[in-house]
Amino acid sequence: MKNFTLKSIFTVLALLLAVTSYSQDRTCGMMEYMEEMLKDPVLAKEYEENQKKFKAEVARRLSTDFNARGGATIQIPVAVHFPTGNSADRACLEALAQNQIDILNADFSATNSDISIWNSISDQHVNLDAPGAANITFCLATSNHPAAVPQLIEGQPAVTIGYNFANGSGFPEMDANFQGYMNFLVKPVGGVLGYSPLGGSVANGMAVVINTNVFASGAGCPASGIVPGAPYNLGRTTTHELGHFYGLNHTFNADGGGSCGGGGDGIADTPEVANSTYGCPSNPTPFACNAPERRLTMNYMDYVNDACMYMFTPGQMVNVDAYISSVLQPQFKPNVCGPGTPGFIMAADNDIEYTCPNTDTSVDFTFGLATIGGFSETVTFSATGAPAGASVNFTPSSLSSDGDVTMTIGNLGATAQGTYTITITGTSTSVTESIDVTLDNNCTVVTCDDYVATDTPINISAGPGPQNYTSTITIIEDMPVNDVNVTFSITHTYAGDISSTLTSPNGTVVELNTFDGANGADNFINTTFDQEASNSISGATAPYTGSFIPLGDLSLIYGEMSAGDWVLTVTDNFNGDGGSLDNFEIELCLEDDLSVGEFNLDSFVIFPNPNNGEFTIKLNSNSGNDINVDVFDIRGRKIFNNTFTNTGDFTETVSLNSVQAGMYLVTVNDGNKEVTKRIIVE
Repeated sequence: MKNFTLKSIFTVLALLLAVTSYSQDRTCGMMEYMEEMLKDPVLAKEYEENQKKFKAEVARRLSTDFNARGGATIQIPVAVHFPTGNSADRACLEALAQNQIDILNADFSATNSDISIWNSISDQHVNLDAPGAANITFCLATSNHPAAVPQLIEGQPAVTIGYNFANGSGFPEMDANFQGYMNFLVKPVGGVLGYSPLGGSVANGMAVVINTNVFASGAGCPASGIVPGAPYNLGRTTTHELGHFYGLNHTFNADGGGSCGGGGDGIADTPEVANSTYGCPSNPTPFACNAPERRLTMNYMDYVNDACMYMFTPGQMVNVDAYISSVLQPQFKPNVCGPGTPGFIMAADNDIEYTCPNTDTSVDFTFGLATIGGFSETVTFSATGAPAGASVNFTPSSLSSDGDVTMTIGNLGATAQGTYTITITGTSTSVTESIDVTLDNNCTVVTCDDYVATDTPINISAGPGPQNYTSTITIIEDMPVNDVNVTFSITHTYAGDISSTLTSPNGTVVELNTFDGANGADNFINTTFDQEASNSISGATAPYTGSFIPLGDLSLIYGEMSAGDWVLTVTDNFNGDGGSLDNFEIELCLEDDLSVGEFNLDSFVIFPNPNNGEFTIKLNSNSGNDINVDVFDIRGRKIFNNTFTNTGDFTETVSLNSVQAGMYLVTVNDGNKEVTKRIIVE
């Protein structure tokens, strides 16, 4: 379906605003709505097809019995939307929605209390003995709510608050989540009281739009800005606009400047009237175009005040029944008005993206369970689709009433990378329900290791300065840098002459300290430069022992790749003093994949991971070759090797004894296939 252009939207807004602001005059935007709607070829074609069905059904009914209803009473499911409402005001808004439903049921069945006025004036109106009643009833939907709208709870009314119906679009307001409902959209709409198509569709989620100051009756809900205002405070604006939705036109030819001969609304028992009527006219009403017929100013399809409109004619109700039965009834969503079948539903917050944990190798999914219709069976939970090698636990493991459940997917370090759709299933004696959640298992882990220069000590000459001395550490691992700390020791006869920098493999130069000339015969003793330290090197005094914030910013290196030469440059800025660069080391915290790519060995898994240096390897191999297991530290040094007999269904526990905490690489080979897996020893 094409979208309305900005020009057409602005045209409609201008037409609506041209009706002036809210005043004592009723205003309806139906004609402007139809003008815009019929510019859309898809909607225009649907409208034409619906009109054919409608007219054929009207003709059938009129050819048999003017008052023929045909069939059982049709139930119309209603959803009410308050996009500007306050969610804390739900109880009031739900009550207000039900109040409007009660008004509609009375108005369309001619059981409204003020219908009694007709008895005192009926003799003034020829050819009309009694008001008309439609064979319909309205209900506020309470079950089988749209799954995409989690704020709606089974068993509770279909009243949305703050929901962006139709994504806030203008003409025509249609929402795919609410197809099959009679939608009332209550929102500020400028100078009109409301608007509706003349012959609407619920198949596409179309809505009747009602201004916030004319919906329902009573005190309204001030906390949400929904307050009916006199003289349109009895809910009759919704009755009027629904008449349009069900194919009823205005009972007058024009809203000012009209004349007789226009044909009226095409219904035999509504006298033709040249112009609309406002306010509360006195009785007897003036003659219509064809005396002695009088104007039916009290008809819901005129423009009088709410207190002075109270009836439809039988002919109008024939048309309403015909339109609803021939066009709308097949479109209504079934089984939404009665109490839900006893059972339960599960729902996860679709706005949450479940990805990698920050500090652990597990991730939590929280979902809710809501019971329906007094359901009290015990529901137990299970999951399928989690990464192979992961653990799955539910807290609590079962529920027999409403509550939240946390599913923990653990041991992610033993799993393959990828995106997983995990199906959570709740099972009771009589009901089984499932929901899907998504895990993006592309997790990383930060491991910190010390790297020590092998080219120290380096002599610092007492010759003329300045003189530069460098020490280099070459890193093979190529991973993003999460943190870097620099430590060195310098013996020197005048420490204030020394300045230093660190250069990363990417060429980033960070000033660690500068010469200050103030510190004499003293040394740098295991001086550490840490961007997250508490004290700055600036202003510190020798001996520089402990951790200091450097003059430059080491965080400029964060995110760079680690592989390459890390160079410490020490400058002796004056002559006459000498010493040595005794040692240089860097602590690199590198960000590596917690999981690995798809495994090359069938059913390969290592667990637990992280571990304390002892772990189990499981795999399936039919190669007949022995299984060789090697373990390397992060610098590539082999710390474990063993060969095991291949039994096909291989399970073996490996103990690394008293190794240091950190990241290690485990390589498993069966002669034909090989896989390398990272493990974390804590």
